Amino acid sequence: MAHHHKSNRAVEGDPGTGHGRGMPRRPDQDELAERTRQDRLEAGLPVGPSSDEEAEYEE
Repeated sequence: MAHHHKSNRAVEGDPGTGHGRGMPRRPDQDELAERTRQDRLEAGLPVGPSSDEEAEYEE
């Protein structure tokens, strides 16, 4: 049997929501926010809320 990088519970999904066939469960909002914060920190991007998100792309 092959080793999975995710737990069986994470890949099985919840039959009540229709996330079967190996689809991973969607992270809850707190988990998603923490993952986003961690990714931004590792990428060297500002972590806190920005006052003007479009200002980063203007020259």
